[in-house]
Amino acid sequence: MELLKLHHDFITYHQKKNTPFIIFQGGRRSGKTVSILQFLYMESLTHPHTRTLIVTDTYARLKESIFQDLIMINRSAGGDGRRMRIHFTGGTRVLFETGSEFAFVYAGRDVRGYASNFNYIFFNECIQYDARTAREALKAAGPGCQVFFDYNPYTRFWVNDLYETAGNKLITTYHDNPFLSDFVRRELDRTAAAGETAAPGTMERYLYEVECQGIDSTLSGLCFPHHRTIPDEDYHTSPLPEILACDWGALRATADPDVICGFRFASDAVYCHEYYYSREGGDAEMAAVLRSIPFRRQYLVYDTATEGADRIRSLFARTGLRFNFSPARKGAGSILTGIRNLQSYEICVTASSRHFLEEMENYRFIQKNDTLQPVDNWNHCCDALRYAFDLWTMLPAQRKNVK
Repeated sequence: MELLKLHHDFITYHQKKNTPFIIFQGGRRSGKTVSILQFLYMESLTHPHTRTLIVTDTYARLKESIFQDLIMINRSAGGDGRRMRIHFTGGTRVLFETGSEFAFVYAGRDVRGYASNFNYIFFNECIQYDARTAREALKAAGPGCQVFFDYNPYTRFWVNDLYETAGNKLITTYHDNPFLSDFVRRELDRTAAAGETAAPGTMERYLYEVECQGIDSTLSGLCFPHHRTIPDEDYHTSPLPEILACDWGALRATADPDVICGFRFASDAVYCHEYYYSREGGDAEMAAVLRSIPFRRQYLVYDTATEGADRIRSLFARTGLRFNFSPARKGAGSILTGIRNLQSYEICVTASSRHFLEEMENYRFIQKNDTLQPVDNWNHCCDALRYAFDLWTMLPAQRKNVK
């Protein structure tokens, strides 16, 4: 098995010191996840009945990243189906011939059923979820349990505050991974060349720092500088499928509005329309708006804050429309990650979407706690945009492009 030496040496050093928390921070393709999985794989084979819990944010990441890496590791080690088997029944698990086991749990899921003395816990891409998930999963730790975190450093977050100590964090870049393909290396080299001399606060500089250098970075200016106004007709006559998204606020007399927006996604642009924006309305008013939208079994993503699930049940009862309801995914770093991903798209907003256009002109980064963060205002339609985009990226191709 070909090991990434820098990562392997770092883990070995902290193994000898019995360090409880080991943190891998780094840019794209720096080998963080693969290195940790290599170690856990070898431990499972050399130490019978080793139990490992892996926490990730979604099943899609588990299937497309973790499982693929494990299959590659098993193959490179000369393993076969007897040495390591992936089971999908009775809870997703990886079983080893030595009696060792990998169990999996998704961020936000109740992990009390896993509270049975794990030797290792691995939080994969942990910037995508919150500290509560970590606290719950850590209840499953056995005596001397060793915990791994890995993430891309889009912003400082709970791992840095709660678990980072002097010397327990390794920062890596793609230069530390000798097994990259030439294509990926050239792509990252181009990103590095474009950002190394770019001005602070620009997207080029941000990508250079986070993806190529693996260091904490921030953005400045408008969150969505690439936006324009389009005629309403262009949105409503578009053949692209529509995703609806809600952001709650007016319940319990908060100052924030309730928002319902529609979105249509293309490969390089997002088309947006504001259906509802009010601080004084209610469920009956929003239900009337939903009934007025041509119903084609659209996905409807709803904000889970402010009793979001209860409000969805109320709207469902009032409309009877069988939307494909989906809760918005949230977690530490999800706002900045969502903004960053959307900045490569042109945001096209219909002319009648007055509040949405107002947010595009005012939703910006501000200095807070020594970092630049998105202002907690002018963000209600923008939050709905992030929720819809996040769902769209998870949909299979046939659901993205066909009504």
